[in-house]
Amino acid sequence: MLTSDALSFYQLLIAFATAIATIALWKVTKILAIETKRMASSMAQPNIVASLQPNPWSTTHFDISVTNTGNAAAYSIEISSEPPLPFKENSLINRAPLQNISVLKPGQDMTSYLCEFRKLKGNSFKITTKWKSSPNSSKFDSLTYIININDYDGISYLGPRNPLHEIATQIKYQREDWRYVASGSTRIKVDAYTEIDRLREKRKMSREFRSFMRENDK
Repeated sequence: MLTSDALSFYQLLIAFATAIATIALWKVTKILAIETKRMASSMAQPNIVASLQPNPWSTTHFDISVTNTGNAAAYSIEISSEPPLPFKENSLINRAPLQNISVLKPGQDMTSYLCEFRKLKGNSFKITTKWKSSPNSSKFDSLTYIININDYDGISYLGPRNPLHEIATQIKYQREDWRYVASGSTRIKVDAYTEIDRLREKRKMSREFRSFMRENDK
């Protein structure tokens, strides 16, 4: 049998081991909580990308598009380019559009016509996008990359790239055709079934019936 001193020693040893295990578990739990918070914070971040792409209606014209590809809202967005992006003639703002945007939700994009392709051809542009993750923050995140317009050399398309554009084009043609009809410059050919047609059909059926009866009488 264990003496009282030995029993007390084993109890003390068990209590010490339990305390060590509790401290180790607390440290592991704390580290896991910190890493989980860091991962959640890193995942819930905006990411702003500006791109140049052919206009859906004409491949000889280009649009600029700014998209939030992240999963959080972006604020105070700034877009810059080196060299500066060209822009359409007679522009009221005298610079490329979408250089400053107040806010973009996750997955939201804004697109605007930029210029003719000939003004971009053969050039490369260093694009820098800057944004805030919070409207009250003073810190800007940024992304810098190169857009090479030569990537679009030789690209061609067969038919409309968007079915909605094809539908809109067909409706436009129909409206133009109807405009000439409404003005009287074009006449519509109508194949109508009139009372005279019904009388002719009735007479034809009568002749066929009489012919059939004569053949049966023979």
